[in-house]
Amino acid sequence: MTSIAVKTRNGVTRARYRPTWADVDLGAIEYNYAQVKRLVGKNVMLMVVVKANAYGHGTVEISQALEKMGVAYLGVATTDEAVRLRDHGIKTPILILGSVLPEEVKIAKDRDITLTLCSHEILNEIKRLTKHDTDSDTKVRVHIKIDTGMGRIGVWHEGALSFVKDVANEKCIALEGVYTHFSSAGRDEFFTNYQIESFEHLLISIEKNWIKIPLRHAANSIATVDFKRAHLNLSRPGLIIYGMYPKHTFPKLIKLKPAMSLKTKIVFIKDIPPGRSISYGRTFITQKHTRIATLPIGYADGYHRNLSNKAEVLVRGQYAPVVGKVTMDQTMIDIGHIKGVKIGDEVVLIGKQGRHEIRIEKLARLAGTIAYDFICSISNRVPRIYKY
Repeated sequence: MTSIAVKTRNGVTRARYRPTWADVDLGAIEYNYAQVKRLVGKNVMLMVVVKANAYGHGTVEISQALEKMGVAYLGVATTDEAVRLRDHGIKTPILILGSVLPEEVKIAKDRDITLTLCSHEILNEIKRLTKHDTDSDTKVRVHIKIDTGMGRIGVWHEGALSFVKDVANEKCIALEGVYTHFSSAGRDEFFTNYQIESFEHLLISIEKNWIKIPLRHAANSIATVDFKRAHLNLSRPGLIIYGMYPKHTFPKLIKLKPAMSLKTKIVFIKDIPPGRSISYGRTFITQKHTRIATLPIGYADGYHRNLSNKAEVLVRGQYAPVVGKVTMDQTMIDIGHIKGVKIGDEVVLIGKQGRHEIRIEKLARLAGTIAYDFICSISNRVPRIYKY
């Protein structure tokens, strides 16, 4: 079996022998980035969200590609994600979108990582760490998070002005941005507009108090496409950068290219008579003579168990149904209707083969989840192969 050369997180290249992998098309990332830039216009910068291993695509590799494209900002979820990017030489500004603990403030300060600020506890920790600093370059960069209806982290918008004033008065802080996040942009236009209006009212109050905050952002992927009013001067696309559509109407509004394909190879083929059960729980019983192929991929790799007896894969350019329960490491498919299939044939679980395509959005619906969840579930056991 041909091995796959994979670069590990510490930069060492080693062989992977299991024939299951994900192709990541950096050219598609570049195309999607250009499409989003075209959509928002030249006056709106982009903060591309690369949290959760860049939605399963590889945080470092995607960030390196985006940096070459001139991305203004990168968004991550945790301090660990931000530090990893700095360790790999990423110079682009990085915002931690989550709330941190006081002990994380120092590492953010030392590594020039921008913090989300929404509590006096973190504000006081910044003041404590910087009280003896005399160099203006040691200011801690922050973006204040405003809660306009998400009900998660952030200062409630009704009382946020007082907090903004407190932060703006601190010389140890570079108040670089202020932002909010939408809870229902894909399904509740009324409430999303309420959130936008609440944020706009706060921004007006901030300006009336002669507080200058350079960056103002609110738009996630859905709002980037559907709510131009929310673009402000910085947009935060995530899913659409990776070529997935968070709404079924979006293909008419913006053309994207999926960046990831999930592939494997057939490792076993068995002739099966009628009346035999396939996999755990005997949920599939053969009704006629057929051929069942085994694939070395399962739910431990992120191929959801809920796809059992629902999904299809592509073999020799034709659809083949998944039969029986998807197991931890193996999945069975019915290839009885496809001529000439042999061990070692490539199988596409996500992506294109011949004239056909299997999209993540459809698999997510079959699995009873969303594309975000599905793509982030593809585990590190699946090596990523980067191509342009």
